[in-house]
Amino acid sequence: MSRTKITIKDIAKAAGVSTTTVSLVLNNKPSRISKETREKILKIAKDKKYIPNRLAVNLAKQTTDTFGMIIPDIGNVFFAELCKGCEVEARKAGYSLTFASANEYISTDLEYVDAMIANRVDGIIYVSSSSTDSSTNQKICQKIHNSQIPFVVVDRSINFPYAKSVLMDNEAGGYIATKHLLELGHHKIGCLTGPMQSDTSKKRLAGYKKALNEFNISYDSSLIMEGNFQIESGYECLSYMRGLGVTAIFCFNDMMALGVYKAARDYGLKIPRDISVVGYDDIFICDILDVPLTTVHQPAYSIGRYAVQTLLALIRKDKDVENIVLSPSLKVRASTRRL
Repeated sequence: MSRTKITIKDIAKAAGVSTTTVSLVLNNKPSRISKETREKILKIAKDKKYIPNRLAVNLAKQTTDTFGMIIPDIGNVFFAELCKGCEVEARKAGYSLTFASANEYISTDLEYVDAMIANRVDGIIYVSSSSTDSSTNQKICQKIHNSQIPFVVVDRSINFPYAKSVLMDNEAGGYIATKHLLELGHHKIGCLTGPMQSDTSKKRLAGYKKALNEFNISYDSSLIMEGNFQIESGYECLSYMRGLGVTAIFCFNDMMALGVYKAARDYGLKIPRDISVVGYDDIFICDILDVPLTTVHQPAYSIGRYAVQTLLALIRKDKDVENIVLSPSLKVRASTRRL
């Protein structure tokens, strides 16, 4: 049998006081209520296992104690870890977190933003889909800004004047990955990018070019293949790159690098004997592969924590809230070899 939910009316009746008195005590509001009455009310509430109506409390406060988070793809382990960092930090501050995965679709980004504004979340963490163009991102940020809901842009930069951000230095990441291969003697390095309208891809490619220039190697656009951050892109990439005679492939995320691994297995090739591979993100799978993947490390969990901390600072209206740019590092494992 279901138990009848206890209300403040029930507590008021048991204590012999008004519902206003009970409300003041349970919400710890300043009042002239005696210590004896206060303790009596609290004991009755505890004994009756009273559970406050969170919706009513939030309506009174005009808050929801909820953050909304929009990510491109929950199936990407990097974003799953990012969400975990956000959730843990939000819970510490007394907030719950609502996730929405856009599956890399522009229209879905817009729909989720509208839904979160309609539900009056207290803050939004926004990771743009890789297919979302600059003008759409501007529209999305303007819409959130107009709603007066604090928001933080994470992972993929958006040039919007009122947006605070937590980002990685993607050019530095592209540079250290390519430099590592060059130092191993690789001169013909294939590059599998993400969608090139993405600022993330542009900056990682800039880092690739910078490293080539430093080693006096001419940039060859035929060695660049545009991917979509999915495993299938990596799988399709390998035969194309092998046809060009590359000795190494730099993938702009680990999911595409896993696609290269899958293709290599199907074609009877060995990594790194036949082809060296470098990824980007350092998802946990990289270290447990039969041939552990060399990759650019991004601290996804920490990025999530910093994002929530920045959002909380905006909610408190702290002065001089800073944008955060983190530096990547290279985790060298077994997927690359010296020529």
